[in-house]
Amino acid sequence: MASSRKYATLPDLDSAPDIYETPELTDDHSTVPPTTVRSPSDDEYDEDEEDAAGVSRSRLRINEARARFMPAAVDASDVDFSDRLSSRRRSYKTSTRRHRVLDDGTEELGDLSDEDDAGSLTRKIARLKREIEEAKEEYGKQKAAATQSKEEEVQKDDIDSLSKLLDEISRVDESLVSRTLPPASTLPAARPPASLEEKARGEPKNGATYTITYAPSYEQTHALAKAADFDRRLVVLEKALGVGSAAMPEFDSNGLPRAIIPLLENLHKQISTLSEASVPSLDSISRRVRTLTQEAENLEKARRNAKAAQDALASTGSAPTSEAAVPEDSEQMAKINALYGTLPTIENLTPLLPPLLDRLRSLRMIHADAATAAQTLERIEKRQADMASEIQMWREGLEKVEAAVREGDATMTKNMDVMSKWVKDLEERMSKLS
Repeated sequence: MASSRKYATLPDLDSAPDIYETPELTDDHSTVPPTTVRSPSDDEYDEDEEDAAGVSRSRLRINEARARFMPAAVDASDVDFSDRLSSRRRSYKTSTRRHRVLDDGTEELGDLSDEDDAGSLTRKIARLKREIEEAKEEYGKQKAAATQSKEEEVQKDDIDSLSKLLDEISRVDESLVSRTLPPASTLPAARPPASLEEKARGEPKNGATYTITYAPSYEQTHALAKAADFDRRLVVLEKALGVGSAAMPEFDSNGLPRAIIPLLENLHKQISTLSEASVPSLDSISRRVRTLTQEAENLEKARRNAKAAQDALASTGSAPTSEAAVPEDSEQMAKINALYGTLPTIENLTPLLPPLLDRLRSLRMIHADAATAAQTLERIEKRQADMASEIQMWREGLEKVEAAVREGDATMTKNMDVMSKWVKDLEERMSKLS
């Protein structure tokens, strides 16, 4: 049989039939099976000895099998045939092509279905091109056989239009393929990670499945992230402009800087003061500074005197009392106590309030400018149009001047030629007279 023919060339092969013998029926030997016989399971099946003894000799109908399985195509790419439990099992895909019998009895297999093959569009275009070529050949035969009529001219125009349309579609398809598939030189060596879109579709990549769910608070957090990024960029810009502890010494380098617009206003004032400075203005400024310094020293001296007097009265314990003194107003005292109660909160907010107020003022100015942004844009566009018209007028005038200069050059050249002739004639006459 097939097995003997297969192993016939192997060395040391015993071709003798296998003989199984049972021992003689003696007291020491028994042919009764033991009691621990394995019971047949559900997976096992009983074979009939009579059926197993014979072999089916029915021949395989090759033509019918080929006609049945030839249109089928099997896609076994990315199929996991292992028994691992850590990934989702993926089986192979089968697809069937269209199949028809022609008039001459031959069979023709069509293209695969659009759902099973991604490149079906290219094959459709190729098939349509072949059909159009066949139609052109048939039309040429008919044209050679008979005279050309008006209907045949219409058919020719239809065929030409269809061929042009197919050429355009094929060019678009090739451009799309070249865009979607990068060249081999630009492909990275390592495999990039799966994108979020592939994860959202739930495709198994590398044995793992990811699922992305939409959170209702995502839009709000996204807006907050945009605002935080805008604030961070503003802080970087303010830091680059040099806002820091010079204007507010109580802040260190890690403190909250001031806004941009107040800083620009201060810079504008300082620059204008320096640019417009003169000797009389500097003298007046120095006198005013000395006056303010003296007033500040007097105020500080008065505060020290008042504090010393208060400490002396507190140490002696003798406070001026009068029976005719006005009783304290309870409502005013309650207000003062409430104000003292809010002092810690105000002191905690003291480092944040000036920059916050500056930023609010800056935002107010920005919003005010944004309200008039359309009008400003219209004015700019109008100014650009006026400038364009003026440039056009200047261009026309320049062209006229250039034309006049060219005419003057031509006239001067002609005059020089005439004058040169006159000079030559005069020289000839002078030579004759001499």
